[in-house]
Amino acid sequence: MPLVLGMATSHFPSLFQDTYEGWQYYWRLISSGVPQPPEVEAEDRACVSDWVSRRKVAFARMQDEAAKHRLDALIVVGGDQDEWFAPSHSPALLIYSGKDPVTGFHNIGEADCDPPLKFWEHPDRFGMTVPVDPDLAALLQDGLVDEGFDVSIARAIRPRGRVERRAPHAITRPLPLITPGLDVPIVPLVIRTIEHTPGVLSGTRCLAIGKSLARICERTDKRVGILGSGGMSHDPSGPRSGWVDEPLDRWVLDCIERGRADELAGLFGFRSAANASGTGELRTWLVTAAAMEGADPGIKAQVLDYFPSRKATAGCGFALWSSE
Repeated sequence: MPLVLGMATSHFPSLFQDTYEGWQYYWRLISSGVPQPPEVEAEDRACVSDWVSRRKVAFARMQDEAAKHRLDALIVVGGDQDEWFAPSHSPALLIYSGKDPVTGFHNIGEADCDPPLKFWEHPDRFGMTVPVDPDLAALLQDGLVDEGFDVSIARAIRPRGRVERRAPHAITRPLPLITPGLDVPIVPLVIRTIEHTPGVLSGTRCLAIGKSLARICERTDKRVGILGSGGMSHDPSGPRSGWVDEPLDRWVLDCIERGRADELAGLFGFRSAANASGTGELRTWLVTAAAMEGADPGIKAQVLDYFPSRKATAGCGFALWSSE
């Protein structure tokens, strides 16, 4: 059965806080010492309150669509930032196909507290366990290898990076707001999104992965969705922290709204300091867009919302593809 639902969302930490103080906390933490753009002065309490409301609306729509499409499994495409993997080894493309569930954390409301909490120190509040679909994972692994991709395989979870954080936040952080029961089995597909070397996936390669996923999913009777987690433009704790590349973000959104993900092929075909950091997470959007366009030629994304938030140091976007 072709992929039936695609979603893409930003996942920066401020996004999951409900208070102005929570957003301020992360802004100071991530952008301390970096000269800030003038627009940040206008991002006051009322502005942040509006963003929080819009985030709730966007995630509520994705939650409704996930329930309506009765997903049997969800492929979650995300990067790893020294969580499962350490700098000594970071695969370009990996699928987890073990039988053990994924354990990790969300961070909803952690900085709304006074003092702010560290989610990994409060597993009773922030801990989460998500079932997996090893059969679908095996199908995807075999299919991608058949189509010429060198796929790393993980059948057990033994974190080697920041062990206390468990699963990559890209995989876990959005899920409680999309499948609040955490009852839809997932297949974690980890791609290298941020790396200051030539060894990262180009836009062309990301699109090819997505198209292959679409073809492979046609071999199963399961109703499968795909979620791209990350982005949009941002450089957390880097020299551009607090600066948002709004033209880049809007170009990406325009391409997927027109059903022309192929026009994004050159996005990571060159080395640039502007896309070497968090902006590299847009690779997950390319995989998702190509997968949905491959599954349903002519499909166009619905951009649920976008706002450039210097206070959150990121462009925030939400998109949805529905084939039904």
